[in-house]
Amino acid sequence: MKKIYYMLLLAALSMTMVSCDDNWDSPYYVDDIVGSWVSYYGHDGYGEYDIIGRDQVRYDFYSNYTGRYTYYTYYGGMDFVDFDWQIRGDRLIIYYYDGDSEYLYYGYDRNGDLIMATDPHFYQYTAYCPAGYYYYSQAKDVVTDSDTATTKAKEGTSTAPKGPRATKAREALVEK
Repeated sequence: MKKIYYMLLLAALSMTMVSCDDNWDSPYYVDDIVGSWVSYYGHDGYGEYDIIGRDQVRYDFYSNYTGRYTYYTYYGGMDFVDFDWQIRGDRLIIYYYDGDSEYLYYGYDRNGDLIMATDPHFYQYTAYCPAGYYYYSQAKDVVTDSDTATTKAKEGTSTAPKGPRATKAREALVEK
């Protein structure tokens, strides 16, 4: 009887070990990251800082697992690098077409902003707001386009992230 018990235990254990998948389950939906994201504040371990003007970068994540990273060059122009991306658990892996790659931890803060960091504890991170949501105008009815949706902003209301950092980021981008 003991032999049968140990054989069943061994069979159950081996089935459990074989059925393990090396793809981690993501705590987020892949669709949540699809879209355009612009950096607007960061945290370096000592405190938060604003990212405005030519220090801002933009990530465009497309639903076919490709994307584009846009940044300012040292000479004042803009440049971009295309990339492929994938999500494995709470890791965002980006393979740039110029040969570089990044392994980032990602999540979302209480405002729905994308947070990306190189360490799992998020001691140093950069926050990205949705690129289509920060365009704000005083007009009565303004339609702003992003890569994923069209957002309607009415006078006096905005779907943009709230707070002084988001306001500075919007003002810097409107000046461009």
